[in-house]
Amino acid sequence: MNSKNKCKYIIGTLTTVLCLTACGHTNEEKELADFSSSISSFTASIQDANQQINELDVNDANASQELLSILDGLDEKFKELADLSVPEQYQSIETLADEASENMTNAVSYFHSAYEGEAFDEQDADVAYQYYTRAMVRIEYIGYVLVGEIPENDHVKVQEQELNDTRFIDKILDNNDEEQSTSEMTTTISVE
Repeated sequence: MNSKNKCKYIIGTLTTVLCLTACGHTNEEKELADFSSSISSFTASIQDANQQINELDVNDANASQELLSILDGLDEKFKELADLSVPEQYQSIETLADEASENMTNAVSYFHSAYEGEAFDEQDADVAYQYYTRAMVRIEYIGYVLVGEIPENDHVKVQEQELNDTRFIDKILDNNDEEQSTSEMTTTISVE
């Protein structure tokens, strides 16, 4: 799946989550709406950064500085994602967000090292790209979790556990203000 399709997939997912959570009046529903809004904003930031990077003119003398500036901004957005308050039903993405942020920070650090030396350091650029790729893979996995899918990859470890949770969507569909306790599975995804 190329990055353009990944972004479309994530935006579609986030829009669905936002639509399902924006109608609520409880704290849980407000928390979900805030979370969804933050995720939508994060997704838009990734798309914007991706577009800016793709539009860079590699022949321009300032291209490397522009790239580093874009990556610095992206690193800040990843840190905001890692600091985001995650609703209980999406707790499994918390670790992925932390790992994505850590990998992006490392990527940006190595990109700076590669471009800011007297000569371009290809080895640092390769390491930076590896960290960048790891960060983006974790973001892709977060997108899967948000739509209730399990990513298929040899490096992904999935643990499912049953928990009792109040389902706001059941309340909306039933037009019933009483909370209904249901048993559901929660999925924890870790990347090896």
